[in-house]
This record gives sequence, C-alpha cells and structure tokens, in this order.
Amino acid sequence: MTPMETITRHVDEMQDTERSAAELLLGHRLRGHEQLILQVFESNMAEGEDTRPAQTIDDWVHVYDGLTDEEIASVDAISNTRANLTRHLP
Repeated sequence: MTPMETITRHVDEMQDTERSAAELLLGHRLRGHEQLILQVFESNMAEGEDTRPAQTIDDWVHVYDGLTDEEIASVDAISNTRANLTRHLP
C-alpha cells in the first residue's frame, strides 16, 4: 500500500496548538529534537467494519497463565475497582 501523502514536521518548529494536537493524538508529550512524520493512506475498510480478530472463550481460558497468586490478586483488585464488580452479601 503506497501512502497518498507524507508530512514531516520538526517538533521545535510547530506552533503551540499544533504541538498540543499532536501530543493529544499520540498520547504523550513530544520533545523539541523529535520529528513527527504523518502518512495518509487510502482505507479499503468499509465504514463501521471491525478489523479486530474474532475472540472465543478459548482465547481467554489461559489469561492468568504465568502469573503468581499475588499478581492475579492485583489484577483482580484493579478490575473489580474499575468495574465495581464486587458483591456485598447480606
């Protein structure tokens, strides 16, 4: 797939609003010595098409394999807190 357009910007030459928008898009701060290279490609994907691979229960059966009991407890504590999945029994 050939890019339709390539744009190269030096971070230290960007205006504050451009830099803020790029950092928001990337999810982290940029440093002045870096370059931002954007490539635009034509998409062959239909609107709303999900490109993620299908998942089955077999994909999740061994999700905790290789973790210690403490690591599993830590993961469970985080997911229970974020999703509020704890049950309060009478």
